[in-house]
Amino acid sequence: MKKILTMIIIVLAILLIYLGFKDKDIYYLSLGDALANGVNGIGAKDYGYADYIKDYLDNNNLLDNYVALTNNNERSIDLIKSIEENVKIKINNKEKTLQNALIKADIITISIGMNDLFSNITFNNDFSVNDLYNKLDEVALDLDKLFKLLRDYSKEKIVFIGFYNCLKDEELTEFFNYANDKISKLANSYNIDYLNIYEELNDSSYFDSIIDSFPNKKGYQMIANKIIAILEEKVIKNS
Repeated sequence: MKKILTMIIIVLAILLIYLGFKDKDIYYLSLGDALANGVNGIGAKDYGYADYIKDYLDNNNLLDNYVALTNNNERSIDLIKSIEENVKIKINNKEKTLQNALIKADIITISIGMNDLFSNITFNNDFSVNDLYNKLDEVALDLDKLFKLLRDYSKEKIVFIGFYNCLKDEELTEFFNYANDKISKLANSYNIDYLNIYEELNDSSYFDSIIDSFPNKKGYQMIANKIIAILEEKVIKNS
């Protein structure tokens, strides 16, 4: 009996030591398009939501690695191809693979789909909002494949940034509400958090000009704050 108690005490002591020294640093991976790249109203790369999230983690001594694989013209099919081909990326000046980054990441944020949605859409006299609804069905199929692929490699927290009315056309309000509802249900089916920023980005103060398609620093900070709130609730407090 004493031997059993001794063994239990030893095991508990080892467990407590492990938990006390467990690495709590966070590996952050940012994926996606121009919004993920932090593009501003004049089309130049600026300080985006991923930069603010990286700073938050770094300032709180939580950051292990920060990796960004973003491209202004990135589409879902492009990211799918990059994952399937296991493209090489630089992490701390060392060459790693995207699949490895997906496996190791504690947090993944992704903004993608807007380029898919508006590719090959011509806004002329023949344009109909139905064209966007039809295109959304195609985009949803690609996102479904992407979400499945992401979950093949990552079991950790993934946050998908939703669609907003980048065209500033009030007639498209119903469409974007439908799009966010459809894609959020798809994301949730893969246990991916869907961040709906549609209402917030109707606020003109988040843009430097009424014709800008991309937010200003205040807008990107707002998006970052919402993602950080998710991370504080579901990732950081449990790390």
